[in-house]
Amino acid sequence: MPPLSKPTPKKPRKPRTTKATACARTSPPSISPQPTLVDSTYQIPQQTVRSPPTAHPISAMRMRTEDIPNAGRAARQGSTPGMDALADLASMQHHQQTTRANAASLRSTDIYDHEGSPNTAVLQSLHMGHGHSPGRATLGHTMADTPLQPATSRSFTTNNSLSDAESHNAANLVDHLTHNQFDHEAHVKLISLLHRAYQSQVRGNSSQADSRSYGLLRDLRAAREAMDAQFSVGEDLWIDRIEDEELLATTLPLDECVAVMNLYERAVQEEPVSTKLWLRFAKWMTSLYVVATQDALAREAVDSLHEIQSWSDEDKLVAGEVYSWRVILNVWARGAQATKWRIDESHLLWDPYTALLLQDLERSPSTEGVAEMKTHFLDRLQTAHATWDHTFQMFSTFISRYENHSYEETMATVNQQCAASKAAYGVREIFELGVKRAHQSGDNATQLNTFSEYLGWESSQSRRKHAFVFEFLDTLYQRALLCFPANTELWEDYFMFLTKEIVSYSRQDVDLLSVLDRSTRHCPGSGFLWSQYLLTAERQGIAFPEIGQIKHKATSTGLLEAGGLEEVLQVYVAWCSILRRRAFQDESTDEEVDVAEVGIRSAIEDMQRLGESKYGKEYQGDPNYRLERIYIKYLTQGRNFDTAKKSWKGLIPKQGDKHEFWLRYYLWEMSVWGKISYSETAANTSSSPRPSEATKVLRMALKRPNLDWPERLIQVLQYHCEDHEDATELQSASLQIWETKKLVQKRREKEAIEAYQAAQAAQVQTMQHLQSLNPETSTDSAVSFTTNKRKRETETSETQEETASKKTRGNEVTVTEGVPSSVQSNLKRDRENATIFVKNLPRATTDNRIRQYFRDCGSMNSLRLAVDESSETATATIEFQSRDDADTALTKDKKNFDGRDIEVQLGSGSTVFTTNFPPEADEHWIREKFGQSGEIIDVRFPSLKYNTHRRFCYVQFSTADEAQKGTQLDGLVVGAKLKLVAKMSDPSQRHDRVGALEEGREIHVVNLHWDITERELVSAFSRYGKIEKTRIPTNVSGKSKGFAFVVFKSAKEANAALEMNQTKLMGRTLTVEIATKAPTKRQATTILRSSNSPSPGVQTTNGDPSAAESLGASVNHGVKPTSAEIKARTVVLLNVPDTVNDARIRTLAEQYGPLVKIVLRPDHQGAVLEYKDVTDAGKAALGLDGDKSLSGRKIRVGDLQELLEQQPELKDDKLGPQFSKSTKSSDVLHSVMPIRRPVQLGAKRRGRGGLGSASVSRAPAKSTDRDDQDTDMSGGTETKDAAPKSNSDFKTIFLGKKKDE
Repeated sequence: MPPLSKPTPKKPRKPRTTKATACARTSPPSISPQPTLVDSTYQIPQQTVRSPPTAHPISAMRMRTEDIPNAGRAARQGSTPGMDALADLASMQHHQQTTRANAASLRSTDIYDHEGSPNTAVLQSLHMGHGHSPGRATLGHTMADTPLQPATSRSFTTNNSLSDAESHNAANLVDHLTHNQFDHEAHVKLISLLHRAYQSQVRGNSSQADSRSYGLLRDLRAAREAMDAQFSVGEDLWIDRIEDEELLATTLPLDECVAVMNLYERAVQEEPVSTKLWLRFAKWMTSLYVVATQDALAREAVDSLHEIQSWSDEDKLVAGEVYSWRVILNVWARGAQATKWRIDESHLLWDPYTALLLQDLERSPSTEGVAEMKTHFLDRLQTAHATWDHTFQMFSTFISRYENHSYEETMATVNQQCAASKAAYGVREIFELGVKRAHQSGDNATQLNTFSEYLGWESSQSRRKHAFVFEFLDTLYQRALLCFPANTELWEDYFMFLTKEIVSYSRQDVDLLSVLDRSTRHCPGSGFLWSQYLLTAERQGIAFPEIGQIKHKATSTGLLEAGGLEEVLQVYVAWCSILRRRAFQDESTDEEVDVAEVGIRSAIEDMQRLGESKYGKEYQGDPNYRLERIYIKYLTQGRNFDTAKKSWKGLIPKQGDKHEFWLRYYLWEMSVWGKISYSETAANTSSSPRPSEATKVLRMALKRPNLDWPERLIQVLQYHCEDHEDATELQSASLQIWETKKLVQKRREKEAIEAYQAAQAAQVQTMQHLQSLNPETSTDSAVSFTTNKRKRETETSETQEETASKKTRGNEVTVTEGVPSSVQSNLKRDRENATIFVKNLPRATTDNRIRQYFRDCGSMNSLRLAVDESSETATATIEFQSRDDADTALTKDKKNFDGRDIEVQLGSGSTVFTTNFPPEADEHWIREKFGQSGEIIDVRFPSLKYNTHRRFCYVQFSTADEAQKGTQLDGLVVGAKLKLVAKMSDPSQRHDRVGALEEGREIHVVNLHWDITERELVSAFSRYGKIEKTRIPTNVSGKSKGFAFVVFKSAKEANAALEMNQTKLMGRTLTVEIATKAPTKRQATTILRSSNSPSPGVQTTNGDPSAAESLGASVNHGVKPTSAEIKARTVVLLNVPDTVNDARIRTLAEQYGPLVKIVLRPDHQGAVLEYKDVTDAGKAALGLDGDKSLSGRKIRVGDLQELLEQQPELKDDKLGPQFSKSTKSSDVLHSVMPIRRPVQLGAKRRGRGGLGSASVSRAPAKSTDRDDQDTDMSGGTETKDAAPKSNSDFKTIFLGKKKDE
């Protein structure tokens, strides 16, 4: 990632010194007084400025005394600048502990009113117990009266400001905040309650003087300060606060109006795209200008100005200088520029601002002024906004007045140049309407989903076609954040979007520090945002003391701890990484090295204290020991190997049962050995030391009885000793390996038996639960449960039977006694951990060559080879029978394979399970969505031949990190408001289905009247409870099938509805029962639209009426068409992959014409299409025959008889011969081409012939347009009895139809 700005120059390394220097340098400067507004403060920004000019957050932090306490620094002795930083670190750690102690002390009930009515002192203590939010101290007190003072206990109902209920509610909120000080929602409720009471009292009286007589004015202010000290306020609360301040300032002297203006400055700095805040700000400033100057034209140009009590002549004179015309225009310009890309509401500021500019031009017209105004209009017209037509009309009026001589030419040119911006709003208008409706609904979930869809669409616009506009998406994110200011996920998405713009597209006009400053104020409990704040500050070369202030601001409030230790840990990891990198820069000083050591060790100790305070002494630390790894890296870089080794050993009690820990420890020892070996070898080339310490680490690891994956370390130790140790050590290690394998084998056997026993116990428990629910039918339920379970086991283990029968290798752990074969198969099959990726293979390599190369590693289950066209290499995915086999194959890494050094990687953790994508999504769609996360090796869709409702797939990435990135798509809204599911594939985490059917909330109603409607059905059953959904299935003609499904809100209501069983409705006796899960469907019938004629029946030659019925024969009470008409508009597809669903077939087939019905038959590798028009069926038959768009397989068009005769697709991913159950042994070996023997000259071509052989005559083959002849082994042909319908038939129909037309 390129740096965003040049870093500050580094200090040269210099020796440590004890010379005394002043330590006051590290103390923060004192708070500056409130700024005095003068005319020169405001300048009208240029059009290129995108956001209002604000102080840089890092610079502003220098003015924040709350971040770095000053206690204890006066006693420090003089030191070097680096040692000052050391003292700062120690002071920060002390301050954090003190802050937490103070926060804990606030929970004492002694400081609160025991009578149950909160008072000013309570709210003060809430505010004073925490450090003020940085940057807010200078603007914290804007009310007119004196600063807060502790008050005596008094009730909220002192002067009837609150009702009894409101007073009780306020008391409960204050009590809640006493114990839950970080509850953002409680702060908002308390402030809103006091604000409403204040507004009700003030606006209910005619005298403006009553605005200061509100009895709880100080309580309201204290509540706001308490929240302001911890959280960013947000747009709505800012407006409420400013509204209260304005009511006070309208009756006060000039200096109070300045305080309100400063409050506005803070508000628009935190919410820069808020049109509400900018509009109020600009109108407030204009009101002050009008009062000071009595400018009638300005009053006419802006509506709804504030009514301010008349000032004295002296105040007016001062106000005329402070609130000059230039200052007023500056505020309007800043607001218009900041909200320029808000296409929904930018006109609210731009229109009155333009009116003021036109008024200014009218006062003093000039050629330069007209040119500037014209540019102002053109810039606006070239920006998409909701009122583009109105702006164009304003421009027309302007041109007709000032450039009437070129009116037509100018308007035509501008209309052409600005058409794109008008069109840009047009394509977004539907989304804007959705956002508006969602906001009006008041449903936060709906509003968030609407913004998510809008953001997803905006981010998907093509950059190549210039449809993507950064400002649109940037402002849209900020609009969403206005509505959801505390949504951490939304802030993180916004930050990553900006980071991508900088990294991938080299955008330079993005101020990431400003965004991170705002995001951490809105979401102070997000460790991710704080860590990125630190990292970005480091990248931009911010001075180290200021980076330290950011870290201190993150960890000193306690908000991170409220979010969990992981949030705190993320900040400490980023901070310690900065310290380590800073310590080992080229020109770093000794003091910087000391600062790093103290800082990292302090962070480790602080995290340990936090963990123990939350979880007790049993707290085991960070499972990934991230801070400790940083410290070890720091020690290693400083060549302090002994201390680093002690750190590794100190982690053994907590991390010693993880193989990953030992591998890291081993690799560290090897790296140290490499450095030492290199230096010693350079001095003495006769010999080099052996890595005995690394060997000790591995042997120590294998002595751990609870090691999670000892097999991995056994393999590493074996290879390590073979490569580096002498014969004695190798033999000793071999003995330990042999003993460890025996122990591991017993352990695995025990674990497998325990797992099987647990499964059996769970099954018995389920049976007992079923019997307790319904004792009368317990026997039937048990039989049904067992039958269904066996059926599922048969289906799921179909491709695993061969694995169970294979021999195991000598070192493989097997469990066979007392365990069913299905359990054995599941234990052996471990696709996720037994798969490897082999990269950089030669392009011309073959499957046989790869199998031959890896045959000594173990048994292979499957092998897939993919060629990379861009790099002229190939990648193979190999699944072995066991994890040990895959580990053995890893030894081939970096070995030579036909002239190339191949890369072998373990595929563990590299598979993503995804579902809930659009039904029509295919492999190309999946690769396009997930391809941005990394290289996709394979996409596996499930077979539908046992269940046509399945819609999920597995995405295999090349690395685990890429797979983890792929899971970031989880929750992405795709298609018709579907939330994509993308999880790491982990069969052990599989969950049962949930829904109305599984929860028993759905009933099945049979024998309904044919004409009943859903409204009548709801009316009949609504008295039993709330109905969520009803469904009446219909046939192809749109008529009811006579049954329905009704979903209730609860299972209790559904059971109550069983009272309707055997009752009459519309003259028919109903059968009502709880809906149960239907058996898996091996076919799917999709009715797309009603037809005037019935669906085609299936006339089979084998006399199987059930097969005909399953393929779509239906009853129609209307006029039946002839069999020829039915046949003419039916198309049968053959050779359709059993992973293709009906939605994909529909997408492919509807391009030829409207469909009536699709019958999917994955159990016969085909589908039946019924078109509405015979001409469309002819087009489809011609176009679909030979089509390869469905998974690359060529589709054939045939008839129903061929479909029923076609066998199910055989899928056996084991390597070796694959035969179907009906394959005869004599048919296994057959020639691809017919065998033809040479014929003697002049002889007739016959059968094999020869001595003693009789001549066999052959009937001549009939020539047809279809390829319906089967060639036998001797070269003769077998002719089929009939060809019911061929492509030529459809062609004749189609051409005849066109001729008639």
